[in-house]
Amino acid sequence: MSGEPLPLFPLQVVLFPNSALSLHIFEERYKVLINECVSDNKELGIILVNESKMSEIGCTATVKDVLQKYEDGRLDIVVQGGRRYKLYRYDYDLAPYTVGFVQYLENSDEPVDPPLAQETIELFNKLVSVVYRQKFEPVPLDIRSDDLSFLLAQKAGMSLNQRQGLLELVSENKRLQMLRGYFVDVIPKLAQLEEVERIIRSDGYV
Repeated sequence: MSGEPLPLFPLQVVLFPNSALSLHIFEERYKVLINECVSDNKELGIILVNESKMSEIGCTATVKDVLQKYEDGRLDIVVQGGRRYKLYRYDYDLAPYTVGFVQYLENSDEPVDPPLAQETIELFNKLVSVVYRQKFEPVPLDIRSDDLSFLLAQKAGMSLNQRQGLLELVSENKRLQMLRGYFVDVIPKLAQLEEVERIIRSDGYV
């Protein structure tokens, strides 16, 4: 039996390390899972299911907060992303929920490229200035983290497949390169949309 056991919560969501995610829990098996995680202070594994296919790479989560508990057992919670893992197999019969057998992933030990990190942050800040119209605090250019890419990706507007692709990369430099390419592609398109909005607002029609 390969790997360590980890209770799984398959979703159409990609959870990144250190990111927070709000969830509404309504299925009986996941009510059981979440209550166990809260009472035993244990991790669960968020993993993307897309087009009925479960991904190989996911991210652990801990229950950070229980926002509301309903009379019928439903829950509104916030989970916090933790460690990335690779799923080797899963079993439906060991618990009311699916149990996976996983090995945990580490970043490669290469140093982060400072010019690449700064350029990616600059592009990200340009993107959020267009999308959020200054309602989102820019990321400082001097921030340093082995998981900077995951911080930026949370508000980048990437597709599920793009987010999953980023999660699967073990090199922070490769993740930053992927994000930089994405920003270079998408920012001009957002600027064009902003110009269309401006024209529409000022076209004089009533």
